[in-house]
Amino acid sequence: MATQKHGPFDRLLRAAEPPSNGEPAERDRAAVYVGGTIIGLALLLLILVLPPISILSGDGGGAEGIPAGPGTSDSYTSKIRSGVPKLPAGLVAASSLFDLSAPEDQRGASGLTIPLKEQETDARDMALYTYVEEKWQRLSDVTLVAGGSAVRGEVDALPGNVIVLKRSATLLQVAGSIPAGTTLDPAAEGVLTTLHPIVFIPVDDGTIIGQPPAVPPASYRVVPSVVAPAPAVVDDILRTDETRAAHVTGIASAVTEGNFAGINVDYRGVNPALRDQFSAFVEALAQALRQDGRTLTLTLPMPVIDGASVDTGAYDWERLGAAADSIELAPELDQDLYFQRTEAALDYIVERVDRGKILITITTLSVERGGDGLRVMSYEDALAIASQVTVKHEGDIAPNTAVPLVAQNLAQSEGGTGLQWDDVARSVTFTYPGRAGRRTVWIANQFSAAFRLELAQRYNLGGVAFTDVSTEAGGANVWAAVQEISDTGSVSLVKPNGELFTPVWLAVNGALDQTRGDSVTWTSPGEPGPYEVAILISDGIARAANRITITVAEPPDE
Repeated sequence: MATQKHGPFDRLLRAAEPPSNGEPAERDRAAVYVGGTIIGLALLLLILVLPPISILSGDGGGAEGIPAGPGTSDSYTSKIRSGVPKLPAGLVAASSLFDLSAPEDQRGASGLTIPLKEQETDARDMALYTYVEEKWQRLSDVTLVAGGSAVRGEVDALPGNVIVLKRSATLLQVAGSIPAGTTLDPAAEGVLTTLHPIVFIPVDDGTIIGQPPAVPPASYRVVPSVVAPAPAVVDDILRTDETRAAHVTGIASAVTEGNFAGINVDYRGVNPALRDQFSAFVEALAQALRQDGRTLTLTLPMPVIDGASVDTGAYDWERLGAAADSIELAPELDQDLYFQRTEAALDYIVERVDRGKILITITTLSVERGGDGLRVMSYEDALAIASQVTVKHEGDIAPNTAVPLVAQNLAQSEGGTGLQWDDVARSVTFTYPGRAGRRTVWIANQFSAAFRLELAQRYNLGGVAFTDVSTEAGGANVWAAVQEISDTGSVSLVKPNGELFTPVWLAVNGALDQTRGDSVTWTSPGEPGPYEVAILISDGIARAANRITITVAEPPDE
């Protein structure tokens, strides 16, 4: 095994454009950086790297007594173990299992190169794993090297043991929708089992229109979505036998002509009076698709549960569950109610539909709730709102002046709550005063996604679906958590370190009275000119910096 050294510094964070008043449509734009740290202000973090290590064909033990951490030695050594603990369903060993040893002071981040048992041509189904506390833990993705006879992966710290595991069967369906004309997020590509390009819409005569997407040579199935922009169009189609039959024919023909694996029908808001007609349409479409070896997916609104009362609207779950191959539940957008409503709906549905057909929907987008309703936003926009700064000083700023600065959307003095973990929503959140009264933002990230994935695992569902997996959507990178549960059938539930929620302030020039908190006082330098001050905030995973420029004026003439 050899190591590939990191560079000595973290890479420069990618720029975005945050608001100046917490509302993306109206704010001024200033640079926001999302990532591990800031380089623009010379905040450089040295990464401990390891010198090259070689995996030698030495003696090794069996599956007993596997070390949780590296052994101690004067140099970097490794042993091939003769046995491997039981692997999770769906994973096979692509390499031997190696025990690792290293000097105590040199066990930092590194790139590990592992020889494979057989030459491979595709690394997407492989990853580095370690066995700790009688459980397999995923370490990192890998890339093929040495002509496919080895793989290389990055680790944050040297593990006590390492192996390359390959996915032989997917344990979890992972579907993702993507609007027409957008680009699939590369981070999602290796995790998805089904992609739903949103390309078709129904016409009231029963036909469908839209530009069929290409079917790329990919590891996922392409199952386009037909979505009704107005429920009344679907109601008109359902009312007569002729238009229903024409609709079945139109959809089935489009699927066959495009050589798609199936179709996803997303008809929410159907008139409840047409309940039987909708079920009959679904049953006829499922039969037509199966004759050609295609599948039918439905996206349905969750039933509304209020005590003993259940409102299923136009959707007969027994009939639809029997007809469809899979059903994706439309998500509850209000994160305060996500678990309450989703769990209540699942309790009802799984008594009527095969659990393996059900997928709950998760969003990688952050959600904001205010007096004007709910809206989704990108991960960077959510962090941008949190990182806004107000200069609490009227008039010109003279040299050597104390200038109060406040995180306007986090500070309690301004009516904010600060960043915090919400145990009800299982998400990082903050509340601030804004348009139409108080506004609450829930930041979607790997932590929140893991708790939603655990919900699918707890109910033993067929999988999960994501609302928008396009690069343009700007969703959070949650795919490591999805890969973990997809590979192993389990997911690590971890809450963020609350200490990271406290804002950090940085100033190259002038002086700060403190560097942590939702407000600080900056004393301007003795010379006039423009100066930068930055606030650094974190959701527990990434850091975002908002750099503001404060101009120190010439002192007035005496």
